[in-house]
Amino acid sequence: VAVSALIFASAASAVPVATVGSVDQLIGSDELAGSGAGVEQAFIDSLLGVGNYTLTGKFTVMSEWEAVVGGAAGGYAFNFATGTCGTDFAGDCSPEPDYFLIKVGNTANGKPTEDTHYLFQNVGSTQWAYVLMSQFVDATNMSIGKISHISAGGGTDRFQVPEPGTLALVGLAVAGLGFATRRRPR
Repeated sequence: VAVSALIFASAASAVPVATVGSVDQLIGSDELAGSGAGVEQAFIDSLLGVGNYTLTGKFTVMSEWEAVVGGAAGGYAFNFATGTCGTDFAGDCSPEPDYFLIKVGNTANGKPTEDTHYLFQNVGSTQWAYVLMSQFVDATNMSIGKISHISAGGGTDRFQVPEPGTLALVGLAVAGLGFATRRRPR
């Protein structure tokens, strides 16, 4: 396992931080009993609410991670647009997911990490996953070679905040209704 991690790390290319944007936000992590579609979706639902985000695809070729140049130490990026999509879930890997789930494999001594799954919100360039090894605080001896796969959903974020102009129009409409009902003769 250590030899494969070394080969994996040395084969990675580099991408500038300006391309990948800011580091993606870790939402939560947990030790899950498996990595099937149902188990991973249940974890997503526990953090984001049932039905708010559906996993649709799994990226399975982890040699596609690239070191990030010019960013924080231990940064790696994965290009969703060119990543290899596996056949798990619906087999539909979004090129710009709003959230993604990273599954961490076993450590060199064969014991699983404390937390096996890490959910991130894609906050930089949504075409890229950009994570730091330091974000995997509950993973023993974490390295990029320990990532098993990335599960992701579509690019529809159901938690979007309305634009200020939309809020202003709604507020104006409510005020107009209130004014109209007060001025009506009885």
